[in-house]
Amino acid sequence: MRRECKACGAKVLNEAAVCPACGAELPKKMKLLPLAAFMLIVILVIQAYLDKPEPESAAPAPAPKAAEQQPAP
Repeated sequence: MRRECKACGAKVLNEAAVCPACGAELPKKMKLLPLAAFMLIVILVIQAYLDKPEPESAAPAPAPKAAEQQPAP
């Protein structure tokens, strides 16, 4: 496949580091797969953290039982 040199408009191969017509450096195309994999991992870690149940110590303590009343004699 070929792409276009931004400096002179010549068609150059994707693998080329410089334009053969004008000698301008060509930017490397960023690979999206590593970036997408990293973002997926970040999202999964955040989701796992948000879905984590609260620890037992944060739960309210049950109310103490009222003392049983003894019938009057």
